[in-house]
Amino acid sequence: MSLVREEINMSVMTTGSFLALAIQCAPNVHPDTSLDVVRVESGMNPYAIAEIIPRSERKSGQRGFISYLPKSKQEALKIVSEIEKRKHRYSVGLMQITSTNFKKLNVTADDLFSPCENLKAYEKIITDCWLRGGTLKRALSCYYSGNFSTGQKSEPELDNTSYVQRIGYAPPDKKYVVPGTKDDQHRGNSIPVQSYERQPPSFESWDVLREYPLPPSGTLPPTPQSEKIKDNVNEQADGSV
Repeated sequence: MSLVREEINMSVMTTGSFLALAIQCAPNVHPDTSLDVVRVESGMNPYAIAEIIPRSERKSGQRGFISYLPKSKQEALKIVSEIEKRKHRYSVGLMQITSTNFKKLNVTADDLFSPCENLKAYEKIITDCWLRGGTLKRALSCYYSGNFSTGQKSEPELDNTSYVQRIGYAPPDKKYVVPGTKDDQHRGNSIPVQSYERQPPSFESWDVLREYPLPPSGTLPPTPQSEKIKDNVNEQADGSV
């Protein structure tokens, strides 16, 4: 394994360490949601940076952002300084907090290269999006773009996928024969069983001895054997054998 590979791996968190931190620093967001977001946003690299390129400066076919994966906080701060000189917006850290939110959240890029501080900022943003949007899809779109619709639209420069699809949602027109495990958790997996309220038995008018109670309403129809018993009783009542 090359030295470069080792250095890159050292700056990337493990799933276990991220989840432990997310539970501590963003406790109001389900850890599964935080994990899905961090995988898309930074690949669990606490020093990840995305420089947002203004439309007026993009070349034909160019993506709207440039990704940087520095190996240390010092290197990350140097990249941020260069981006700020170009007067471009950017996002930083585990959950990719955008620079336009820094003032509102009272944080700096330096603060947000701390994984826990980054998660705290993420929690504030996505919680606000959730409370205003009402659904997780809308909240994720809001977190990504600041509105409830852009994150649900396909982006040609990103393989015609939407942000919510990259998070894990299936395309709206995709119909699987076998559902996903996450979808299946929201469905009832047991065969519905009809319940009956116990009621006093009832009898036919011919059953004067009350020997053959009728089945409760809603049960299966009488079997041929029960019909035979009824016929025999009728014959006896008529005096015939």
